[in-house]
Amino acid sequence: MNSFKYISLAIVLSALALSSCDPINDCKDCEVVTYSVSTGDELTRLSAIEYCGPSLDDKEDMEPVISDDERVVWECN
Repeated sequence: MNSFKYISLAIVLSALALSSCDPINDCKDCEVVTYSVSTGDELTRLSAIEYCGPSLDDKEDMEPVISDDERVVWECN
């Protein structure tokens, strides 16, 4: 009977550990978009790519890149 308690406890703890992970299905489509700094007009938009988890966090946390009159950003939806 004692072994049953230990096995049950191990199963419950395993289930709790697995449920505490970040869900990998947290995904968004991200595009690289270039804007004119002086006018704010959109100049180009590249095809969307799906990113999930830490890769998505990296894209959403990226700072805009500004060169001459162009500002390049990642936009995720």
